[in-house]
Amino acid sequence: MRIPAFVLFLAAAVPTIAAVSPAPVLAAPPPASPEEREVAAVFESARTALAQKRGAAVVPMLSRASVAKLEAVRTAARSGGDSGLTNLEPAEKFAAMGLRRYVSPSDLRRMSLSELADHGIQHGWLGPNVIGSSGLGPVRVKGDRASALLLVDNRPALVPADFVREGGAWKIDVTNVFTFGSQMLKGFAAMSGKSDEAYIADLLEKLPAKPAVMPR
Repeated sequence: MRIPAFVLFLAAAVPTIAAVSPAPVLAAPPPASPEEREVAAVFESARTALAQKRGAAVVPMLSRASVAKLEAVRTAARSGGDSGLTNLEPAEKFAAMGLRRYVSPSDLRRMSLSELADHGIQHGWLGPNVIGSSGLGPVRVKGDRASALLLVDNRPALVPADFVREGGAWKIDVTNVFTFGSQMLKGFAAMSGKSDEAYIADLLEKLPAKPAVMPR
């Protein structure tokens, strides 16, 4: 099971159903401003924490909206029934159903979001080369929001890295990852002639029964 870096346990919503686009030729960027360097530093702090298998350390680096979405996913996964999934968007449903597939009901009931983040990184929910091969392109700041190309193997991913300033500190915002994942899931479900739920169930069945445990 793979998740994009910093989404923690979004169960393959983007990497499983999206490809990486060809790398364009980029001109040398101008020197980064202090704000742009602050944004890049948050990204590097999160990447370092994930490389050290400290998933819980990334949770405080996420925006309030991102944490709210992840908490909604966790709550739905813990509910154990279809009713808990009703109000979720497709990518959120996919993540909740993925958690049910990979985490036991008893662990789901007792684990906090931070504990699930640690569990996921320690059990190899990131692809083996995602952390080491990920990077950030030039950062663009506009008011209290910022974005940059998210690079994997020096190629831009389909979803940029977004950031928001909250309480004077820059936070990683993954809400657009959910939005993009939902749009793609809806599109693929429509092309397959299946409902969103049926397509998600089929997609999960094609994933390994258990995520590979990464060597410590």
